[in-house]
Amino acid sequence: MGLKANKTALALAQQPIIDTFVQPSASTEVMPVSNVNLNIQGVTVQNEEYTGSIHRNGDEVIGKNVTLSFNVYLRPPAGGAVPGANAFLPGRILQAAKFTENRVSTAIPAAPEAIGANPTTSAVTLGTAAAATANLYKGLLVSLASIGATYAQRLTAIRSYTAGKLATLMETLAAAPTGNYQIVPQLAYQRSISETDPDPLSQSIWLDGLRFDLVNMRVSGLRINLPVSTRQQGALPMLEVTMTGTIQATADEATPAIPALGAVPKFRDGDLWIAGKAVGGSSLIIDLGLRTAAPPNPNKPDGSDAEELVESRTTITADLQKYRKAVFDTMALADAQAQHAVWAQYGYGPGAVVSVNVPDARFNYRSPNIGQDHVTEAGDLFVDAFDRNVSIVFPF
Repeated sequence: MGLKANKTALALAQQPIIDTFVQPSASTEVMPVSNVNLNIQGVTVQNEEYTGSIHRNGDEVIGKNVTLSFNVYLRPPAGGAVPGANAFLPGRILQAAKFTENRVSTAIPAAPEAIGANPTTSAVTLGTAAAATANLYKGLLVSLASIGATYAQRLTAIRSYTAGKLATLMETLAAAPTGNYQIVPQLAYQRSISETDPDPLSQSIWLDGLRFDLVNMRVSGLRINLPVSTRQQGALPMLEVTMTGTIQATADEATPAIPALGAVPKFRDGDLWIAGKAVGGSSLIIDLGLRTAAPPNPNKPDGSDAEELVESRTTITADLQKYRKAVFDTMALADAQAQHAVWAQYGYGPGAVVSVNVPDARFNYRSPNIGQDHVTEAGDLFVDAFDRNVSIVFPF
């Protein structure tokens, strides 16, 4: 009987000690994934010995490289409230990719309070309950009562925050806000530039009754892919993940049940702001540009230490509508090489919104594309090594 591809499951656990496998729970640490590819590739070297004939000996098998790739649909945590520390399973992948989990479990302040004096369309001073700590709320979401009728419309992303409580925004409002503000409860994953290496993951993957246990798994590739859903064509936002590590063991074991997590929010009826402009387009992709390497070590069975993150080079690819120069002049933006915010948000009520932001990015030059019904423009933005330079936020 053939093994059925749909009976594939993945579970993962944080692994605090290198080379010490942590068995993920087949009931509480299983997560839905798609497009799984487990690549076990042999490493070989040629045997150069002479044989006295035209024939050569076969290659020597040195070892194996194990790469696991999969997609995770980008949906908020279930339960309607900020989950406990490390409880959100996709968040463990983000932490392994050097994101910091930032849990704002209660609103700041507990009840909305008045904003400070002299707000503008791009900045607001928070009130007395907000902390006077520079960058504390960078990349997080604040609700401004006057800027929208719904929960999602009232949310806006903070690009920078000063010790004087001035919050610069990633969008340009239609009018200066009035009334109250509140930093809502939210679960945020924010890219860290600290020198601390994140813990690797232990993973189990089941292929219709065959289980592979993987140890020292590092995130060697991560893309945040936000395709736009239109009335003609739908698409689902996702994390595209590649992991590299070592096989710990294999066993025959029935594939566990996978929890159903409900609908995935679609990227529409929301926000896409780049350089202070609300722009149209078909997709936004943030590629973390991760690279791993395994130091050689003859004391280990395979001659190598565990994989380590050695580089990240973040790039944003935005496929946008083309605009006239007076509206959105991307060539001038590339000429100037200044920093600009990129903010995407979609969803509706508490616990059903996804917000992704990059506070500072620089434009590369972009080319118009006239091959379809509308003129579009494809190209990249470059993200420098600032702390919290990428954030994924789930407000409640």
